[in-house]
Amino acid sequence: MNVKLGANDMTFEQLRHILEVAKTKSLTVAANNLYLSLSALSQSISTLEAELDVAIFKRSRSGAKLTPEGEVLIHKAEQILSDVDEFKEIALSYTETLHGHIRIATIPGPTTALLSAVFSFKKENPHVTVELQELGPKEITDKLLNEEVDVGLLVAGQTLEVSEERFHFEPLLEGKLVIAVKSDSTIAEQKSMLAEEVCKYPIVLYKDDYLNDALNRLLHAKSNNKFILQTNHTNAITHLVSQGEAITLGLDYSFIDSPGVSTVQIDELKDEIVHYGWVHLKKKHMSKTTKAFLRRLNLEIEKRNIQ
Repeated sequence: MNVKLGANDMTFEQLRHILEVAKTKSLTVAANNLYLSLSALSQSISTLEAELDVAIFKRSRSGAKLTPEGEVLIHKAEQILSDVDEFKEIALSYTETLHGHIRIATIPGPTTALLSAVFSFKKENPHVTVELQELGPKEITDKLLNEEVDVGLLVAGQTLEVSEERFHFEPLLEGKLVIAVKSDSTIAEQKSMLAEEVCKYPIVLYKDDYLNDALNRLLHAKSNNKFILQTNHTNAITHLVSQGEAITLGLDYSFIDSPGVSTVQIDELKDEIVHYGWVHLKKKHMSKTTKAFLRRLNLEIEKRNIQ
């Protein structure tokens, strides 16, 4: 695409080039990310700097650093490209057919509702592709900041950097932290349990800062707990719990569709409510296609009464 911004030769591509260099602080890394040769990227930036008669980057062996003038121009370039994306979205809105690619990163959550939303949305919108990956909350916010995903699904307050300054958070459902245990075990017959009881059982935990902090708070003075494993493999955790090999700590809605697993409330955390929802980078325009998918996800959650 070589759309002119005026009577000169400046292109949107050049703006994307300087944004990528500003983000990576390296011409070499940026060139790889943009699938360009290093010389082509360097020429693109040099041409833009010559046209504007201003240095955007100070280049050295250690990388590419923005000049004070470059800092101002990068901010403006972000605004321009966001407006361009919105312009394209408005143009596409005149047709009923949705197009595009949605990149979603999520913590373990209401899996059945999420997958149903993806499959039904894809069935109705065959020209849309959906990329879904399961990550920890810190990885999700990092990818949002780097614009490597379009929307994140996580729990509000898990990571301090999910701030109102940078992100917009929209809750989809609320939940509580519970202990998940084997369904036909004696512990499953209890309505609730104390933290000191939790210490008596082997614990397997999903690798997540929020869950780790919650477990530390719960067991802060208890050194005799049998912490056996921390992993990002949800199937492995479900298998160990359903076989009675261990118990785990998690959000109640995460275990709704887990066969052989029941949940027990924790007395010390019974009043602690958390909200699962979607997070979006404020400075990035949200596409019509992404908005439509999030509406579908909300409907799937409401349909299953996961509130």
